[in-house]
Amino acid sequence: MNDSLKLYVQKIKNLPTLPIIAEEVLCLVGDDLISLDKLEKVVQNDPVISAKILSVANSVFFGLKVRSKTLDGAIMRIGFNNVKNIALGISLMTVLEDGKGARKIDYKRIYNHSVSVGFSAGLISRELKLDFSEEILINGMLHDIGYLVLNKYFPEIYQKLLDSFEKEKSFLEMEKTVLDFTHADIGTWLVEKWNLPNTILDTTLYHHTPSLAKKNLKRIAVIHIADYIVAMDIMGATEKDPGYPFDPASLEILGISGEDLNDIEAKICGDINSDQMFR
Repeated sequence: MNDSLKLYVQKIKNLPTLPIIAEEVLCLVGDDLISLDKLEKVVQNDPVISAKILSVANSVFFGLKVRSKTLDGAIMRIGFNNVKNIALGISLMTVLEDGKGARKIDYKRIYNHSVSVGFSAGLISRELKLDFSEEILINGMLHDIGYLVLNKYFPEIYQKLLDSFEKEKSFLEMEKTVLDFTHADIGTWLVEKWNLPNTILDTTLYHHTPSLAKKNLKRIAVIHIADYIVAMDIMGATEKDPGYPFDPASLEILGISGEDLNDIEAKICGDINSDQMFR
């Protein structure tokens, strides 16, 4: 943590603690024998999260023409592991939704981008037959949580970044110029504060720079590629193309070629329509 980041995080008062529902879901993440009723009861305790799970269950990610109207129906249709990860991701993101001066339009865009990255990462993992294809959804959902921290606690600075970015090519470079740290750095700080799993910490910190990572390399590479594709072709975390650089080390880590990447991009973009992402 550099001095600039230390100064900023010291200004954050009343940092939300890990939501109760998130703690409960974290306890269930490794339990494959949990009953539908138990998972449903945990999620039902938060109507906002329940509604968002239904929204995601009825999204284009699952390609189901008939909408699910009940939580238990959503759980049955999209699976326990998906619901666990969606509930965890939504609960953590939602506590950063409201804030003094926070702009709801920014939150919605970051939220939709993050969910899209999570599902795209799952698709990539399945295509490559990686053993974490069902787990990586949460890594994608939380990779840009640093944007939500900036939007909630430093809305004036965040607005300055957005305004200044109109004259720059890369949002990452703008963050470094204005803040001397990036959304990945402050997001990782929050992940550490919440004591979330190391896989989430690593994908949050290195999702733009997998070549710098030492652990969880394949997971980070998948998130990097998913983030890059979604930002380029579907929906970025910022209204203007954020100009994220592509780290070619991600291809080497996963043992794929540029042609393979093009095929993956075509598959993702064929499955996801940004205009009808959430119905």
